[in-house]
Amino acid sequence: MNRMQPLTRPALLSVLKAARANSLRDHTLLLLCYAHGMRASECGKLLLSDINTKDWTVRVKRAKGSLETLQCLSANSDRLLDERKVLMEWLALRINNSPFLFPSRNKRGSLSRVQVYRLFRSYCALAGVPDASRGIHALKHTLGQRMADGGCDIKEMRLALGHKSLSSTVHYFEVTVDQADRARQVALMGRV
Repeated sequence: MNRMQPLTRPALLSVLKAARANSLRDHTLLLLCYAHGMRASECGKLLLSDINTKDWTVRVKRAKGSLETLQCLSANSDRLLDERKVLMEWLALRINNSPFLFPSRNKRGSLSRVQVYRLFRSYCALAGVPDASRGIHALKHTLGQRMADGGCDIKEMRLALGHKSLSSTVHYFEVTVDQADRARQVALMGRV
């Protein structure tokens, strides 16, 4: 079985752009899913009450026994990645009286895990994303890999992704033989 591949930054932006062109709801959904490393079911079940626009936080209620976290909603100079602006636009447009942040179009309930998965796959297809990155969980892997590549501490990442155990987080820190050899050489040269 092939390991799910994280999205490249250009692919991520292409998916978000395709979603935004079609639906502000879908753009907001996928952006929050990525920015907070949420599973499809976690994002689909977000409540309006989980969002606090006064202190710009979101309460992420993790599934599968993972940690519940309160995380900041980030501003960004790139409009596609600006959680605060995108969320405010969605809240202004949203007319459904459902308690869910992302109500289903067909009923009063929330978007299901399957609906979120299908939405993501359709935007990946529009953006030309390879099949190995078309699972919605690729967004969580994309965030985790970007954090690891950016030098994030494993304990910080564990909390950011809501993992109870470091064993769930450690796979983002897998290195190649070349990377390990370069690190060894730097240590031998006394540059640490």
